[in-house]
Amino acid sequence: MRLRTTYLKVTNMELALEFWEAFLDQRANRKSSHWSEFSLGGPHLGLLLNDFGDVLTGSSCVPVFEFDPEQIPDSVERARQLGATVVLDGLADPNMRSIVLASPDGHEFELCGCVSA
Repeated sequence: MRLRTTYLKVTNMELALEFWEAFLDQRANRKSSHWSEFSLGGPHLGLLLNDFGDVLTGSSCVPVFEFDPEQIPDSVERARQLGATVVLDGLADPNMRSIVLASPDGHEFELCGCVSA
């Protein structure tokens, strides 16, 4: 068994795609009015249009994007320029070395300067 996709429920597919395509610096490899998906070299990141009435205020799903530590400041700045906000800044903490942001839709995502094992 392996994890194929993590997805976020979104209220506006166009706006969500605009944010995630700009932040990830790549176009979604699948796009429709109700489902879009990015291939990121492992599990996919999906966006599902919430057209079934759920009240959304973000999600408990937090995708973690791994970067070389020196790339994180530029990535944080790009995310802020695209409308993201900082939720928890643990970059100075040697035990964390990451920062949690929220997209304009309220979904949290983490940028980590961790080293893969």
